[in-house]
Amino acid sequence: MKLFAPLAALAPRPAPVVYPVTQQFGTPPQQGYLGCSRAYMGNEIVFSAIEMLATSAAEPHIIGRKWQRNSPQIRNEEQRLLACGLSHRAVKERLIEAGFVKDLPGHPLIQLLANPNPWMSRGQLWGTVVMDRALAGNAYMLKARVQGGLLKGAPAELWRLRPDRVRIIPDAVKFIGGYEYNTGKDKIVFPPEDVIHFKTRHPLNDYYGMPPLMAVAGRIDIDDYMKNFLRGFFEQGGTGPGSILSVKSKLSPEAKEEIKTRFHAQFGSAGRAHELMILDNAESTYQQMGLNRGLRDALPKELDAMQEARIAMVFGIPGSILGLLIGYESSSYANKRQDWQVFWDLTMTPLLSDLDDALNLQLVPDYGGIDEVLFDLSDIRALQEDVDKVHERHRANVGAGIESWEEGREAIGLDPKPKEGIFFVPPNVTPTELDALGEEPEPAPVVVPPTQIPERTETQPDMLAEVHCPKCGRWIGRNMNVGATAYCPKDKEVLVGPQPQTTIKTVERDDDGRLLRVVEVTAS
Repeated sequence: MKLFAPLAALAPRPAPVVYPVTQQFGTPPQQGYLGCSRAYMGNEIVFSAIEMLATSAAEPHIIGRKWQRNSPQIRNEEQRLLACGLSHRAVKERLIEAGFVKDLPGHPLIQLLANPNPWMSRGQLWGTVVMDRALAGNAYMLKARVQGGLLKGAPAELWRLRPDRVRIIPDAVKFIGGYEYNTGKDKIVFPPEDVIHFKTRHPLNDYYGMPPLMAVAGRIDIDDYMKNFLRGFFEQGGTGPGSILSVKSKLSPEAKEEIKTRFHAQFGSAGRAHELMILDNAESTYQQMGLNRGLRDALPKELDAMQEARIAMVFGIPGSILGLLIGYESSSYANKRQDWQVFWDLTMTPLLSDLDDALNLQLVPDYGGIDEVLFDLSDIRALQEDVDKVHERHRANVGAGIESWEEGREAIGLDPKPKEGIFFVPPNVTPTELDALGEEPEPAPVVVPPTQIPERTETQPDMLAEVHCPKCGRWIGRNMNVGATAYCPKDKEVLVGPQPQTTIKTVERDDDGRLLRVVEVTAS
């Protein structure tokens, strides 16, 4: 709603409060910048941490968008898609396809941010902005405007202003009356609309941000003290913190001072620490004050690890990716990959969001046809899902019918409509056209069980349980087939046949000769 914007611009409007025109809280930021710069140039942990932030901030490109919906709807849809597990690249594509935003790759503002000035690239500019912000709590960017022609007044180039040379001029009505830039020879006052100010939060200052190094300055000093002690330890030949010379005769203060001077002159360097000292005219003893366990007493490993961890904590960088001792002890490939994700999720993403908020507030209003600029995180490797997990998810979705075969192939980078090839499709998968989804399946055909044919059995000849001679009645044997020839001691050969009250056994077998059953029948 810019209905009343032209009317409001006709007359100066007072601020809601009367802002203070001077603020001094401790060391001015211009002086603190020099001390933090020395820490950056002299402490390897501070240097590595700030370089990690600066080079990471230079990695993503800046994109421009034109809103097709209102900003809250776009933000809600973006958060909803991210909560569904979609990558930043997929979210970006979904927002454009659904008509929430319009991508503006050729807008003049995007071209300016990609090429800020002839002597500084996009990555160098943002790396320097992050460095200034980390060292001073403030970073400044000058909008060099076109001086004539049709584009008069439009920003043509962006230049970095050193934060130690910038002084904010407070104004009781406009809050900021200008930015004074002091090069040492010249002083230039830029209007507030020509300077983009990136700053951190400061609890006691309305105009300047607080350097992150301020919170850890004592830790950095301790780390420097440990470094100086270690250098002195080796310069003195590793002899410890000092020594004691005991003389039995009483010495005057002048004599004591002379012995100390001679000792330091003769043994005070690393190359002469092991030479022999000779004392005369007095009975004396010399004792070296050493460390029982060498450097482990003076510089314990735990103290060194604690200093490193506290400094890295201020910058929000896990120790494993910064190369700290405490990180190497517990790092593996899986842990390091997880730490990179944490670094980008919890440190770099909020930092870049803070930077593009300043651009949207102080640079985007100079242009038309664009609503916002932001750092594109869709190509950041640490924020991409593992390739194996992507394949597994889409295979499961295709198998469960959540997405189509073409969508699954396209999601993993394959042609959704291949022209040729041989595919091995699982037998339990039923191809279904999109138009047929949701229809009731056809009833399954009734399967008539086949008619069972009884097995053919072969009946064996009848068998007599007890066989007697039909002539004399003598018992001849048992379990003999009917029709067989038996032998009787009296009547010689006799023919076996059914006899009164004779039990006959019938044996049935299958085609394979296996016994099926035995039936006993008593014949009269």
